[in-house]
Amino acid sequence: MKQEKSTPRFIFYDAKGRRKVIFNWFLCVTIIIMIIVFYFFFRSILSPPNLPFTKLSSDQDKKVVSIDQKLSDQQLQEELKNEKSKYSNDLTDNTKRSPISGAVSEQPKEVYGFYVNWDQNSTTSLKKNIHSLTMLVPEWYHLNADLTVSSEIQPDIVQLAKENHVKIMPLINNFTQKSDGPDGAAVDKLLRAPVNVQEKFIRDLVKQIEANHFAGINIDFESVPEKDRHELTKFMKKLAAVFHQHHLLVTEDVPTDDNTFDYRALSKVVDRMIVMMYDEHYGAGDPGPIASNKWFEDTLNHLDIPSEKLIVAFGNYGYDWVMDSKNSAESLTFSDIMKMAHDSHVKIQWDKISGNPYFRYKEGPHEHIVWFLDGVTLYNQMKIAMKNNPKGFAFWRLGAEDPTVWKSLKDSNKIQNNISSLHKMTSSNQVDYSGQGEILRVTSAGQNGFRDFQVDNNGYLTDEVYQSFPESYQVQRYGQPKGKEVVLTFDDGPDPHYTPKILDILDKYKIKADFFIIGENAELNPDIIKRIYREGHEIGNHTFTHPNIADTSPLRTKLELNTTQRFIEGVTGHSTVLFRPPYEADAEPYLPSELLPIMRAQDMNYIMVGEKVDPEDWAKPSTNELVKRVLTPIYKGEGHVILLHDAGGNRTHTVEALPIIIQDLKKHGYRFVTISELMGKKRDDVMPSVHPDDKPYLLYDKAVFSGMRYFHHTLTTIFYIAIGLGIFRFLFLMYFAFKQKRKTSSRSFTHSAYRPFVSVVIAAYNEEKVIAKTVRSVLNSDYSNLEVIVVDDGSQDGTSKVIQEVFHKHPKVRLIQKENGGKASAMNLGFQKSRGDIVISIDADTIIAQDAISFMVRHFEDHNIAAVSGNVKVGNRRNLLTTWQHVEYITGFNLERRAFDELNCITVVPGAIGAWRKELVKKAGYLSEDTLAEDTDLTLTLLRQGYRIVYEEKAYAYTESPEDVKSLIKQRYRWTYGTLQCLWKHRKALFNVKHKTLGFIALPNMWLFQYILQMISPLADLLMIMGILSSQPLKVLGFYLIFFAFDLFAALFAFQLEKENPKPLIWLILQRLIYRQYMTYVVIKSVISSIRGVAVGWNKLKRTGSVEHSLGHDKAS
Repeated sequence: MKQEKSTPRFIFYDAKGRRKVIFNWFLCVTIIIMIIVFYFFFRSILSPPNLPFTKLSSDQDKKVVSIDQKLSDQQLQEELKNEKSKYSNDLTDNTKRSPISGAVSEQPKEVYGFYVNWDQNSTTSLKKNIHSLTMLVPEWYHLNADLTVSSEIQPDIVQLAKENHVKIMPLINNFTQKSDGPDGAAVDKLLRAPVNVQEKFIRDLVKQIEANHFAGINIDFESVPEKDRHELTKFMKKLAAVFHQHHLLVTEDVPTDDNTFDYRALSKVVDRMIVMMYDEHYGAGDPGPIASNKWFEDTLNHLDIPSEKLIVAFGNYGYDWVMDSKNSAESLTFSDIMKMAHDSHVKIQWDKISGNPYFRYKEGPHEHIVWFLDGVTLYNQMKIAMKNNPKGFAFWRLGAEDPTVWKSLKDSNKIQNNISSLHKMTSSNQVDYSGQGEILRVTSAGQNGFRDFQVDNNGYLTDEVYQSFPESYQVQRYGQPKGKEVVLTFDDGPDPHYTPKILDILDKYKIKADFFIIGENAELNPDIIKRIYREGHEIGNHTFTHPNIADTSPLRTKLELNTTQRFIEGVTGHSTVLFRPPYEADAEPYLPSELLPIMRAQDMNYIMVGEKVDPEDWAKPSTNELVKRVLTPIYKGEGHVILLHDAGGNRTHTVEALPIIIQDLKKHGYRFVTISELMGKKRDDVMPSVHPDDKPYLLYDKAVFSGMRYFHHTLTTIFYIAIGLGIFRFLFLMYFAFKQKRKTSSRSFTHSAYRPFVSVVIAAYNEEKVIAKTVRSVLNSDYSNLEVIVVDDGSQDGTSKVIQEVFHKHPKVRLIQKENGGKASAMNLGFQKSRGDIVISIDADTIIAQDAISFMVRHFEDHNIAAVSGNVKVGNRRNLLTTWQHVEYITGFNLERRAFDELNCITVVPGAIGAWRKELVKKAGYLSEDTLAEDTDLTLTLLRQGYRIVYEEKAYAYTESPEDVKSLIKQRYRWTYGTLQCLWKHRKALFNVKHKTLGFIALPNMWLFQYILQMISPLADLLMIMGILSSQPLKVLGFYLIFFAFDLFAALFAFQLEKENPKPLIWLILQRLIYRQYMTYVVIKSVISSIRGVAVGWNKLKRTGSVEHSLGHDKAS
């Protein structure tokens, strides 16, 4: 209702406004302090800490001096003369080729790519270029000396090929574990084996090919004795026949000129002949061009292989020969060659005679020459090969190539119109390493290179000049132990349960270790961090929230590292330069994405600490298995830095395995050191004192981190307490509500003549749209001994006019008009003017059931009953908001009234419908006007005087609920503020033994659940969200789901008691999550208003007259 012009002396109201001023000053000072603290905190985590650059020592690379002088023509001819083609004086014979009608065939060529397991760069290249292949030839099968076949199939590569619709034809070779090179004896044994042995070998091979759904087999036997020429052909004929019966392909790799191979005969039985058109000069021979153009063309023209079965294989690699040495040349990939050329500033020369590039350099007293093949040579040789119209092309091998070769292989015809694309050489994704150890520093990031060349009159490329070299990623390794030394490192901590146990074990064995901490875990356990440092261990940065740095922005990376760094500084007084990125701790990362975290941290002067001993304890292997996974690689010399985890899950097996690992390693003579010792430094070098420029930030950082810690602990406590109390409250209310239901069901009222005169008082202010409907519902009551008093509290609309027009002749209806003074004053006037011993108060927007008054009045035969609460229901369920209120009325208000009826501590007889014994109301001084919740105030007053308040479930009343959020907040703000006034007014009843259940159950329930927990409930929701996003989401989500399950059960129970359709409960979870936030807002607003002492008005709602009587019952019985 609207307030009077002279402001009443409401509880909390401060007429002089002193509390408002004090509160505003307190709020301003608090905000200013927080702004200052957070300004310097954010400035600290956005500013890079002043970390010293740590110099790391490594083995010095040997000095390489470029020899820029080109080979003379005489020297070049000398190198070529021993390899001069025996076909050079012959006439070219192309009669065995398919005719080409004067032009190169436009039909797409097959493209075969050779893949190897032993070079990660081969995998990288395959993933990048697989779309350019029609057939993948992986080196997966090996012929053993006992004529069995060993397999090295990679399931991930099989899946990759399948996803990209590329067929797989695995290669089988005769490289065995016992031999350094191809085992010719094994092939000889197979070719001369009995027929049944050969047939079994072929059958077994077919089974393996079919089991893996491969397209066929590629035979790559090298160093086959020349005496086996005939046997080889016979064997291939048998093998091809069986494979063809199973619809499988057979291809064979052959050198360019080897009498062991009967090219014509073999080409008749196999599906493809892959001719290795390289190694004109090979590693074990004299230096020279690897595939000169003249040799390439002459050899190709004289091959006795039909073009429809010919696959021309190109080389793309190099050889590094030491001049005048009998040692074999070192094989080099294109990336190796570019790195060597870049690092040593060598000048690459172009040999016009051979069409191959080369360079020379001097290392110590030895002169070297490097010949290689690249994208330019492949283009020229492909152009030569196209004259012979081969079926397709192949190249050796994926991972060793000049990346530009794919531009030619992808479309051999199109590239001739786009030669300029060969100028730019993109950086390969290859990562090159130098040095030894598991401490890493990126010394060079990849960049593109550029070369120029000329095009001669025939379209061939010549005069190639490398103007800049493509660079791969260069990583220097440090920290190789000098003897039997190992380092224990622990990631993801600290954990309050496991980390102290690990520290106890380390202390027992007098071992120092390195702990790479997560900031958010450390922030909750600062005492453990202090202990780690105090006991002599080293602390490293493992980010604040454990993200994959490769997937985060540079700003996020900076914040992750800086925030953790600032925390370490605040707790220990020392910084740390040690860093280990989450998910990328490998000591040999091979992808740029894995190097990104290292480079970002390195720019901030961190040192990346990798590992080669990762037992994957996060996967929870058994204790014995964990010990085995640690010790095996160490004893094999594969690594020295051990990665374990002291947090992030159940680490029981890690704790159990740790002493076993320590004892076993000590028994074998190993010594435990720290990362700083591996680098030949002290702990203070990797954990220096905080830089003087950073010390001013420490105070603010400590304040924020302490606040975050207490906030988190408080949130956690609130979350679990709220869930526990909430579940207890559900069970408590359900139990007593059930008891009340059983009691009322069995309750029988004597059919006495007790029918007192009843006055129905309706306080009205601007109710013209609803007042007639409300009065009419009262007059339709089956209780006839009554009067209706409408108190018009100074309405400015036509409320009085409606009453006069509609009910002016009705003898039971009286209209009383007064100046506006608020609902309490209007009700008091109605009480005073009423003639009945029982007064029924209803709101002007409420429609009551026909038998509601009868059910309420019967209770007053008991003279100890002072008031009766009716059953209020939402009468305008027209949208989601009113449906949520409907759920609230049933599961909240009414369920609580039922339980508290049983305990005689109902705290409010609602204004929508309530019955009062007039003489007791008069004795209590009528409705107090010092609160906005006059009904609650009067109810508490009567309870404190020892009278009983009961609930009549069959006295239905249908009220109009707010239909929009703004109106809802206005209404609930008035209710909440008014109830808070009442609680404060009756605060002496709290925990007062005189008031029994009121003081020990009802009032604590109101304080705790309506105010305290309601105010902090968003924090519990926030913790739930944080928990779901944390490393243990199932734990938090599990607790919340348990709570919600109890909530839903209680709601279903309440709906059953009310005999209502439970369909609206489909919105329960949304109602709890969203609707609750509105209630939290009004509670906080009410509390702040009470503290400030401001005047709070009635906030009268605009009526719509939307209550539908049909929603409920005409009668309850």
